[in-house]
Amino acid sequence: MIKKRKVNFLLESVISNFSGLPKGKILDLGCGEGEYSKRLKDSGFDVISGDIDSARFKYKDEIGFKYCDITNKLPFADNTFDYVLLLEVIEHLRNPYAVISEINRIIKENGFLILSTPNILSLKSRFRFIFEGGYEYFREPPFDQAKNSNEVIFNLHLMPHRYHELEYLLSASGFKVYGIFTSVYEGFELGLLYPVILFQAWLKEKRFMKKGGVNYRRINKTLLSKELIFGRHLIIKALKIK
Repeated sequence: MIKKRKVNFLLESVISNFSGLPKGKILDLGCGEGEYSKRLKDSGFDVISGDIDSARFKYKDEIGFKYCDITNKLPFADNTFDYVLLLEVIEHLRNPYAVISEINRIIKENGFLILSTPNILSLKSRFRFIFEGGYEYFREPPFDQAKNSNEVIFNLHLMPHRYHELEYLLSASGFKVYGIFTSVYEGFELGLLYPVILFQAWLKEKRFMKKGGVNYRRINKTLLSKELIFGRHLIIKALKIK
């Protein structure tokens, strides 16, 4: 029997979003084995792969690799890259503000950061939180997980990020959200909850408008989107504005 190849939906979504973009210089930061770097290189982009663990990288003969300790200054000059990938990395970081600001330094003016993280606002993740107190992909307590000899410590998921905080983080670091995407849609069996969420959002908008507080209509356009309600990953394309 031929074993069916597992589809990496996040990989396919990211590559698809690069299909219409001008060819340019990319840093795949936290590249891991290098699958994203390889696909983008084959698509005609000038790719540099960066990670703290060179042993995992599989394409040293094809793609330039640079040792990058993301907790320190990156070994690149200002305004070097047209694009930087930071895929499934930010949830591992203790200092995301410092990291995103450093990425801003090495991206050219009007360049893009493509960032992804598990989407904790999906219906599937919210439903899990009700019963377990933990989001999808954030089920294990980091303190105990770090002491488990069966776990790889650098893969600890330390910090779940809602869209709200990521939008602010990017803005404070010189970026503007240009678009949001996802990897794959799932959790449609929970779709009966969607009208309830819509109604609750409407009530919240009315309540805060009456009190003169925050206008939730702007952010609700994103929070109630198909990408965030049913998407497995949150993928943000952010434009460098300063």
